[in-house]
Amino acid sequence: MKKFYYLLLFIFFTPLSQAEPLYWQASKGNLNYLLLGSVHVGDKSMYPLPVNVTTFLEHSDGLVVETDIRTQQNIRFPAMKMTTEQVLSENNIRELKGIAGLLGLDAQQLLMASPWVTALTIQKQQIEYLGYRAQDGVDLALLTQASSLNKPIYNLESVQFQIDMLASLPNDGEELLTSAIEQFDINEEAAHCLISSWKSGDIENLNEFARLSEMSPQMEEVFMHQRNRDWAEKLAQASIFPTSEGNYLIVVGALHLIGPDNLLALLESRGFKITQRSQSQAANCQFNF
Repeated sequence: MKKFYYLLLFIFFTPLSQAEPLYWQASKGNLNYLLLGSVHVGDKSMYPLPVNVTTFLEHSDGLVVETDIRTQQNIRFPAMKMTTEQVLSENNIRELKGIAGLLGLDAQQLLMASPWVTALTIQKQQIEYLGYRAQDGVDLALLTQASSLNKPIYNLESVQFQIDMLASLPNDGEELLTSAIEQFDINEEAAHCLISSWKSGDIENLNEFARLSEMSPQMEEVFMHQRNRDWAEKLAQASIFPTSEGNYLIVVGALHLIGPDNLLALLESRGFKITQRSQSQAANCQFNF
């Protein structure tokens, strides 16, 4: 316990002088988590990460991520049930062809792919077009740091699980694709504001983003609520760790830490004490969906 006590003194009582991304402490008995809300893409302006976060990792027993995106071996893609062309209206096909031309993608290949694959392809390409990269995402930055420190890395779910989840969506991800097409023109402003809101730790803006970009109840249950419940159970039981105690940095998408049935609330309902440790301010932007 002495190690844990001094760790808290060193990490959590450092004076804060500027806005920073949202992170919370969750403690129960000899289990102590620091949960950081991440964005999976980014740019150099997001770094360095808060010193409290990186120092906690240095002294921790390991890093926990949604999934280690560097691990791609033995991935199995489910059989295609429907093509993009089969699920889109004529108007959306025209829009998709225009998007493909702008982003330098092969429209015919997109039309022959599964809807969820097409959705992810145009989202990834648009993000890069706007100047953000997966290589600069928070998850990868901390995975790199953890590896350099020889820290154990724990996954809340596998890459295969995420692929199977996407492929299990109705009509192979029709809703995911139509949303990507119909929101394409407003994504530039939204992406810049999302990154600014993340850097400032603007929880009101992030809540507003979640509200305005609501999925159908079915997709929200699959993408958010089911996963949050599964993660909360694993973390509460410490089932992914070698022992039932320790100090771990947990990095999950920021939207998993806000809104109804968020991961923090679920941990609190399982006996964890939750304390926000970040200092935040309002971002100088707003979402106009």
